[in-house]
Amino acid sequence: MEKHTNRADLIAALTEDLAPVKRVKPVEGAVLIGFAALIASVASIAVYEWWDGLLTGEASGYFLITHGLLLILGIASTLALVGGALPRVGARVDAPMWGAIMLGILPLGAIVSLLSGHGNHASSGLNDPVAFMCTTASLSAGALVLVAAVMWLRRGAPVSIERSGWLAGLAAGSLGTLAYGITCPLDTFAHVGLWHVAPVAIGAVVGRLVVPPLIRW
Repeated sequence: MEKHTNRADLIAALTEDLAPVKRVKPVEGAVLIGFAALIASVASIAVYEWWDGLLTGEASGYFLITHGLLLILGIASTLALVGGALPRVGARVDAPMWGAIMLGILPLGAIVSLLSGHGNHASSGLNDPVAFMCTTASLSAGALVLVAAVMWLRRGAPVSIERSGWLAGLAAGSLGTLAYGITCPLDTFAHVGLWHVAPVAIGAVVGRLVVPPLIRW
């Protein structure tokens, strides 16, 4: 190993092979993930058709509240995700956690509603005939968001790859469900509280398992 007699020579030797790189900007990651969510929405409408009830006032308050919370969680998770792609020391944003907790109240309420006998019919409960379609369609839409999130994280250098995995899964699950949800005409509390929230939980677990190996550096 070559020895250097002074600090200046040592620094020069360490930096001589370095090349400037383009700065990673969080706003670019937010735009990329937002664009993926938009594409997922357009694809969902093309396959399942837009639900007119959103514009005619047919959508129930349960439907609007559920998808409003999905939007909040998706935005919060995305902002935390793109910010976490840059190595830094500082306080973490807890908004995604609180957003997930608020959304988690809905399935609990839906289960209580079913147990009490309210909304307990084929199109709203645990025997919901379209539950599988809603879940898989939402996860399929969320896959586009997850790919965009991984692409962004690979450009950065996230310090906590496990946390990034959770955030990517939450963003994919919530935005994917939102993308598909605008085509779903079932708006009972039990249906949206269970089957429009389940993909978020599944997405979070998938993100935690799949994303870290893909972004490890």
